[in-house]
Amino acid sequence: MAKAVNDAMLRAVVTIRTVLCLIAAGTVLAQEPPAPRAEPVDPALRPDAGQDFYQHGRNLYEAAKRANDLDQRIAGFERAIDVLSRYLNQFPNHANSEAALWYLGESYYKSGRVDDAKRCYNNLLRNHPKGKYASAAAFMLAVDHFNNRQYALAAPLFERMAASAEVPAERQRALFHAGFSYELHGRTREAMDYYRKVIADPGQPNAFLEKSQLYLGRLLARAEKLDEALPLLDKVVMSRSTADLRGPAAIEAGAIAAKQGNAELSDKYLRLALDTPGFEKYRPDAQIALMKTRFDRKEYAEVIKIYRQSVEKAQGEQEALRLMLAARAYMQIEKNVEALELFREVEKMMLPNNSFAFEANYLRLLCFYRIEGRHVPEQVDAFLQLYRKNRPRDPKIHTALLMKAETLMSTKKPDEAAKVYNEIDDTLLSKENRKGYLYNRASCQLLSEDPQGAIRSLSEFLESFPDDKRAASARLQRAGAYRDSGEPAKALADFDKLRGEGIDPEFRALAMLESADICKQEGKLDEMIVRYRAFFEAFPKATEARKAKACYWLAWGLVKTNKVKDAIQYAEAARTLDGKTYGKNAGTLLALAHWALQNPEAVCTEVDRAIEDNNVVSLPDQLISWAAMQAFSANRFDQAARFYDLVADEENPRATPKEIWRNFGKSLLAAGKAEAALPAINNALEVEENVGWKTDGLLDKSKALVALDRLDEAYQVAEECQLLRPEGRVNAGIRITKGDILMKRNNAAGAVNEYVAVVVFLSDEDRQLKPEVLWKLEEALKKKGDPVDAEKYRAERLKKYPDWKPPGN
Repeated sequence: MAKAVNDAMLRAVVTIRTVLCLIAAGTVLAQEPPAPRAEPVDPALRPDAGQDFYQHGRNLYEAAKRANDLDQRIAGFERAIDVLSRYLNQFPNHANSEAALWYLGESYYKSGRVDDAKRCYNNLLRNHPKGKYASAAAFMLAVDHFNNRQYALAAPLFERMAASAEVPAERQRALFHAGFSYELHGRTREAMDYYRKVIADPGQPNAFLEKSQLYLGRLLARAEKLDEALPLLDKVVMSRSTADLRGPAAIEAGAIAAKQGNAELSDKYLRLALDTPGFEKYRPDAQIALMKTRFDRKEYAEVIKIYRQSVEKAQGEQEALRLMLAARAYMQIEKNVEALELFREVEKMMLPNNSFAFEANYLRLLCFYRIEGRHVPEQVDAFLQLYRKNRPRDPKIHTALLMKAETLMSTKKPDEAAKVYNEIDDTLLSKENRKGYLYNRASCQLLSEDPQGAIRSLSEFLESFPDDKRAASARLQRAGAYRDSGEPAKALADFDKLRGEGIDPEFRALAMLESADICKQEGKLDEMIVRYRAFFEAFPKATEARKAKACYWLAWGLVKTNKVKDAIQYAEAARTLDGKTYGKNAGTLLALAHWALQNPEAVCTEVDRAIEDNNVVSLPDQLISWAAMQAFSANRFDQAARFYDLVADEENPRATPKEIWRNFGKSLLAAGKAEAALPAINNALEVEENVGWKTDGLLDKSKALVALDRLDEAYQVAEECQLLRPEGRVNAGIRITKGDILMKRNNAAGAVNEYVAVVVFLSDEDRQLKPEVLWKLEEALKKKGDPVDAEKYRAERLKKYPDWKPPGN
C-alpha cells in the first residue's frame, strides 16, 4: 500500500525558518527613523531671516509631535508643512534646506499624507545623497517598501542608508535589513553577503551581531553548508542575547547536528531549547525537532515518548506537524488506532484545503484500511468528495482509489472493483503501489471474465517489473488468460518460460501440467505425452492429485496414439491415486487397452468393475460382447450372462444379433437360470433360419423346460427338434434330454434306450459329454433293475474317465 510522503517532515525546518524570518518585530518594520539632529545657526552671531523661517517651521513640527489630541497634532503638522514649504521655496539653498526637507517629509508622513512624504524623501536623497538626513530618508522609504512586501525595492534603500549612516549602530541596522530584504526576495547570495558585513562590522556594541549570525547560519544550513552554519548558530546559542534569538538558534543547530549524524550534539541543542526557562514559546519547536530527528533515525517509540513528555502545544501548522509526527510514528509501530485519532485532531484544527488536513485525511484513511476493510469504500468516497475536484492528479487520490478497489476485491466484488481500477491513473502511483495495482487489477479482470484486459495488465506488470517476486505468478496467470482467449501458442510460450531453473517448483509444476493440457486440447498428443513424462521426471514427489491427473491423461494419450501397452501402468496408477476422480475413466482406458491387447481375463475384470461402478455405458458394445464370449468360453457362465445382458435389447429383440441371444440363453441355462434363459432362447429362435442352429436352440429350450419341470412342453420341443434331424452333438444332446424327461416320468427303460444310442454314437474322446451320459445310463439301468449292465457301464466310465465326477460329488 502507498507510503505517506515525507512532505510533512520537510516542512519542519521550513516552518522553523519561517518563524525566524518573522523575528525582529515581525515582517512589519517600525517606521520610526533615527532622529537626525539639526545644528542650529547662532542668531546672536549672524542675523539670518532664513534661519528664523526654518526654526519657526521646526518649532511647529516639534509642537505637533508633543500634542496629545490627534486633531491638534494633525493641525500642527499641517502648519509645519505650510511654513517649511514656504521656507524651501524662498530659501532653496539655505544651510538648513536639507533638514527642512526632512522635517517637511516627516510632517507629511505623520499627518497621513504618505505619498507627499515619500516625494520629499526621494527629493532629499536625490539632492543630498549623503549625510544623516539621507540615511534617515532612505530608511523611511525602505521601511515603506518592506512593509508593502516590495523587498526588491527596499533592499537598495537599506544599502543607501548604510552607506549614509554616520554611526555604527545605524550602519549595522541598515546592513542587516538589506540582507533581510534580499532574503525575503529570494536572493540568498546577496542576503548572506550583508549578514556577513554585519558580523564583520567593527563598531561596538553590535546590536545585530547575533541576529545576523542566526540568519546567516540559517541560510547556510538551507544551502547544505552545515559545517559553516553550525559554528555561527552555536555562537548565538552560547551568547547572552535574548531568548528570541537563542531559542531558534538552538533548534536550527539541533537540526543541523542531526543531519551531520551527531545525535548527542543535536539532543544537547534541542534539550536546551526544550528545558531552559524563558524558552517556553520555543518548546513546541524543540519538541518537533527532537521528534523529527528520532523519526529520521526510525526510532519511532522514542518519537512517541518525546511527544508525551511535553504538554506544550504549538500553533497552527506547527501543532499540526507535531501531531503528524506522533501519528506517523504510531503507524510505523502498527498502532493504527492511536494514529487515526491524532490524524482526526489535525483534520479538526485545519481547514479542509490545507495541505496538513489533506495529508492527515489520507493517512487516517490508510490507517482505517489497515485496521478493517469493510467500510473502506465509503471512507474513500468521502475522501474523494472532499479533495478529488481540486487535486485530480494527486498520487494520494489515486492511491485511495487503489485501497477501495483492493477492498472490493477482498470482499469478492470483482465487477465493482474493476470499475474503480479503471479510474486509477497508475502513472501517479508509487513504484510499489503500481506493482500491486497492475497485479491485482489483472486478478480482478480474470474474475470479471475479461482475459484480454488481464493480459494487458499482466504484460505491463512483467515488462515494468520483471524481477518482482510475483513475476512467475503473473506469467502463469497470463498464460491462462492467453489460453482462455484462444491463443494457445502464446500460452505455451509463457508456460515454457516457467519451466526453467530458478523458478519456484510450484509454478514449474503447474506450467508443465497446464501446457500438457493445452497440447491435449490442440490435438498435439505426442507433445502432450512428452510433457507429462517430463513432469514425472521433474517432480517424482508431486502430490497424489497431480500425479493422478498426469497419469490419467498420459494413459489417455497413449491409448489414443495406439501405445496401449504403455498406457496400462499409468491408467492403473491414476485409479489407485485418485479413484474418486479418475477411477471410472481410467477403468475405461484399461478395458480398451486390454481389449486391444486381447487380454480376455483383464477385459472381463474391467467390464465387471464398470458394472459395479455404474460406468458400463462408457464401454463399446463390441468390447462387452467380446468379453462375454471370452467368459462363456471359459465356462464363467454367470459372468457371461451379465455381459450379454448389457448388449441385449429386450425391448427390441430383433435389433440384437441372434448370436448374442443364442449365447445369452446358453449362459443363463448353464448358470442354472432356466427361467431367465427362456426369453433369450426364444428371441434367438424367432430370427434363426439355419436348421443347424435352430435345432441347437430347440435343444436349449427343451433343457430349460426340463429344468423347470415343464416336461410335456420339453418333450414336445425335443420331438420338434428331432423332426429337423439334428446331427452330431445336438442329436446326442436331444436324446439325452429326452432320456432325462423319461427318467423324470419313471420310464427307465425308455431312458435307457435314449442313453444307449448316445453312448454308442459318441466318441471316447468326448471327455465332457461321454462320461456324463455313461453315468446317466448307469443310473437308468439301476432304476430299471439291471444291475449287471449298470455295473458294466460304471466300470467303463471309471476306467476311461477316472477324473470325472458325477453332479453333486
